Amino acid sequence: MTPLTAKVGIVQVQDIDDDALVRSKTFELLELLRASIQIPEEAGVVVKVNLCLLLDCETGATVDPRLVKYLAEWLLENYSIKEIIVAESDATALDADRAYYGLGWDCHLAEVPRTRYLNLSCDARLKLQVNGLFLKEVEMSRTFMKADYFISFAKLKTHSMEGISGIMKNQFGALPEKLKVVYHPHLAEVICDVVSVRPPDLCLVDGLIAHEGPGPVAGIPRLMRLVIAGTDALATDHVCARLMGMNPRHIPHLRLAAEHQIGTSRYSVLGCRVEDVAEHFDFIPRWRRAWMWLRERAQHA
Repeated sequence: MTPLTAKVGIVQVQDIDDDALVRSKTFELLELLRASIQIPEEAGVVVKVNLCLLLDCETGATVDPRLVKYLAEWLLENYSIKEIIVAESDATALDADRAYYGLGWDCHLAEVPRTRYLNLSCDARLKLQVNGLFLKEVEMSRTFMKADYFISFAKLKTHSMEGISGIMKNQFGALPEKLKVVYHPHLAEVICDVVSVRPPDLCLVDGLIAHEGPGPVAGIPRLMRLVIAGTDALATDHVCARLMGMNPRHIPHLRLAAEHQIGTSRYSVLGCRVEDVAEHFDFIPRWRRAWMWLRERAQHA
């Protein structure tokens, strides 16, 4: 059952090149939500990251591996964790393995004990019957679905069809099939369906270097110096939209999720105030987003 009120924390990192500062601020953020983070003993934790492109974090397109490393270190310091699995699935344009090893994530996480990588597209699958807005049946990674605790780690960036790409869109990336483009004509509905199948227990968003313009691939980096965390996917993305200067009601999948109570848009903000750190991102015009949606419908009709 969705909680009536979620919590979303925001911290600002003045010098993102200072590893020690980034680490301490990541720990500070997680401590803000400590009371809401309930992880079972000897838990298997899956962290689904946004790493579906062969573009490093300085482009604003993928998550900074330092943040995932510091998250893993904090979890291991504070909880009885059996294993942390950093996971991504193949995307239409790229195999996840190439991004993980090509961008040096293996080197960043090599020093963290009880932590390994998993390509969700290569894992055994579970077939699930769902009463979704679009999906009626879906196959998901067995490890993903059976995790004791699930963390979604997204990127603060724009999306040419949906407006923003955050936690909920990161969930769409957990679909293990490679050609996810077939869902684009019904993208908002499928995003909501996949979130409903396995809602994250904890949400984190890398906003150190964000991504604006024609995202999530072809935009340009924007220095924001922020890291965001939340207890609910919709609430966290609601805050992310506001941080980017976008009305959350103008984001198709956020509006749809609110209508169908897939998460909550009632939340309290801890740490930085949204108004103090929000900026106005460059988005493609709404008419162009509508045109792209119509084009996708026609191509997959």
